[in-house]
Order: sequence, then structure tokens, then C-alpha cells
Amino acid sequence: MTPLTWLLIPLATIFMASIWGVVAGRPRRADDVTGVERYDRFRAALSRMTS
Repeated sequence: MTPLTWLLIPLATIFMASIWGVVAGRPRRADDVTGVERYDRFRAALSRMTS
């Protein structure tokens, strides 16, 4: 059982590293300026709803 555990550790590390690589390498959806503009539109819409 102990050799299987020692084999599982590197395999789990490789699996986790590959998932991290996919997540870190994915394309980003928006830049900061677009995010700020979206937030401003959101705030304006909320202020119109409450007023």
C-alpha cells in the first residue's frame, strides 16, 4: 500500500498542475476600463430603480 501512496503523490501533483495551467492560461474576458464602465452603468441602473 505504501508504494501506491508514493506513486499517487506525483500523479496528483501533475493533475493539479495541469488544471492550474489551464485556468491560468485561459483568455481574460475584459480589461480594467471595461470593468469600470460596466460598474458605472450598474450603479446608474440601481440608482434609477431606487429613485
